[in-house]
Amino acid sequence: MQGGPTSLQSALKLSPSRAEYGVVLGVRSEIFRRDERGYTLPEILTAVAISGILAAIAVIIFLALLERWRVEAAADQLASDMRLAHSNATQGLTDWRLVMASDGIPLAGCSGADYCLIELKAAYSADDASPALAPDTPPSPKGLPRGTKIGEFSFDPDCSGGDPDAVVAPSRCGPEGTRTLEFNSNGTVRTLRPGQSGTVRVSSEDGSPSCGVVFQAPTARIRIGEIVYG
Repeated sequence: MQGGPTSLQSALKLSPSRAEYGVVLGVRSEIFRRDERGYTLPEILTAVAISGILAAIAVIIFLALLERWRVEAAADQLASDMRLAHSNATQGLTDWRLVMASDGIPLAGCSGADYCLIELKAAYSADDASPALAPDTPPSPKGLPRGTKIGEFSFDPDCSGGDPDAVVAPSRCGPEGTRTLEFNSNGTVRTLRPGQSGTVRVSSEDGSPSCGVVFQAPTARIRIGEIVYG
């Protein structure tokens, strides 16, 4: 029996009163009421505004990447067709030409395409008579991906200081003269001015970004440059 009263007193001290229970329940109820309150209108409007800004930034970034991908695809396509013309010329022992108009102007005489592949009837040199198209190979019009164009060239238009007799449709002379690359059966490439290497720039419709396709005259090596903005 010793310690009985002391144990009872300790139990009574540790047992919370009804008043203390009421305080705890009141605090919990207040917390629950605050949690169930939800968001205020200013908070909702702030969240919507931030979400709109982030969405706009994401759209701008996506459109910029899409434009870059299109230009890269256009440069890859043009470079592939240049390599195809080189391969056809060396294997077929005749000359192939890739004819381009400047600044996205549709190429007259080739279904209004961005550029055109044509085969010559025979290999051409500066001392020969005017070349003729191969009768069994019609001109092959090529279109670049939507939103892209052939923009600038690092070499002069056809007939500007070159060989006027070398021009055969759809190539043309004049103020809006075309640019022609001739891939020869001996494995070289030239403009209609012998020995000239250069660059063809492919760009978006507004000119930026752009990408250069570089060709080397002695070896017909084709290389794609870096994407450039501005």
